[in-house]
Amino acid sequence: MIYSLRRAAARFIDYLLWGMLTITVLGDKIGDVYSPSWLFYISFWLYIFVEAVSISLFATTPGKRLLGIYVRDQNQNKLPFLISLKRAFLVFGAGVGFFLSYVSLVLPVYALYRLLKHQPVFWDMVCDTSVSSVKTTVIDKLLLIAFILFILFGYFLTARTVFVQREFDFDVIEDSVLASYFEEIHPQMVMALSEESVLSPQAAMQTARSLKKVQIMLSEQREELILIKNSLENRIRKMPVDEMRFIRQRQLDRFMEKMNNFLFAESMRVSLFENILKFFESEENNQYTFVNGRPVFQNPEMARQYDNYMTQLQVFLSFR
Repeated sequence: MIYSLRRAAARFIDYLLWGMLTITVLGDKIGDVYSPSWLFYISFWLYIFVEAVSISLFATTPGKRLLGIYVRDQNQNKLPFLISLKRAFLVFGAGVGFFLSYVSLVLPVYALYRLLKHQPVFWDMVCDTSVSSVKTTVIDKLLLIAFILFILFGYFLTARTVFVQREFDFDVIEDSVLASYFEEIHPQMVMALSEESVLSPQAAMQTARSLKKVQIMLSEQREELILIKNSLENRIRKMPVDEMRFIRQRQLDRFMEKMNNFLFAESMRVSLFENILKFFESEENNQYTFVNGRPVFQNPEMARQYDNYMTQLQVFLSFR
């Protein structure tokens, strides 16, 4: 089993080393993880020749050398280049399915299964090659350990970069803010505001106290939004690319402006009701008689404020 796993690991290391070299050479031309360019794919066809040269000259590859794997003919001689090339091509095709979708997921598993069963794999049978495993040197062990640590460190940096640079889900944050408003704050205003809220000084003062609590709730929501902003800005500062920081900061600024405008508008709506209610807290001014079920105030200013209140109330109740 150890022998089989060493062979599988050796090929994985070879492909990983070649992929790293390709990325270094091509840079941004390789695309990304989700949509690699055709150049990145073609580079692994080129690796067939690189592997063939390496095995024909040294009977091994860098990955195989680190794990003590050597490929020779049945007489333990180095392979001729053409045989080595044939074997490398067959490995790329029958071993990893030319890195084609789905096929490349099945064939490596089947090859590993044969190795675990101590059965020769297709390319070794066709090329009549012998793959041996030898004890690695101290230098090889140290190089392998250094390579593993390097890969783990690179994985950590990549994972951290992906985490830091991932898209901000502003829709989720906005839904959370709006849900908090419509589930907690808006119902409180609906309960507090009614036609009866201005028909007595006591009702007006009670409604004003309820609206003051609503203002506190809106203030708390703005403070929560500030905490979210600070958290996102902290992530932005950790981004290694200036352009990415600039883009994310602009997105955050636009989002915060939108949310702050919404909360500010609702706070001003509450303030408008609070200012109107002050007129009705006076026992002296809050005098009226009902005509056709509608209060008619003796004071013209109070009549105007009542009409203003009812208009604002109808606009608020229609807001969902």
